[in-house]
Amino acid sequence: MPGDKAGLRRAAREAAMRIMYSMEFSGQTPETAATDYWAAHKVGDAMRAYATQILDGVAARRAEIDALINGASDNWPLARMAAVDRNILRVAVYELLKCPDVPTAVAINEAVEIAKQYAAPETASFINGILGKIEKEVRKET
Repeated sequence: MPGDKAGLRRAAREAAMRIMYSMEFSGQTPETAATDYWAAHKVGDAMRAYATQILDGVAARRAEIDALINGASDNWPLARMAAVDRNILRVAVYELLKCPDVPTAVAINEAVEIAKQYAAPETASFINGILGKIEKEVRKET
């Protein structure tokens, strides 16, 4: 596990995405899914804290986050997206909405890089396009 802040946050984003992904198939609550994940993956406190922040934030704002994704994904509703894609997007949109310390380019690039690792080959550009639309709506720094 990388010790630097960027590596720690990447690992936390991946963990949050993986936990949310598993919840879709298991029907577990966020707490139970996270407990199971942490039991199988020993990580440091800082990484777990950031992943938990993402999980809690997405859960608290799920309707808002999903509405933003649906609004930005022309003719491709959230329900039709692969579960991995949905959850990568949810992590990034949460960061765009509620983590002002995460620069826009970092939130988008991290989602694209995670997509390259976990999703279909064409997913990275799909995610980049959706997040590009959303960031114009939620962040005015561009």
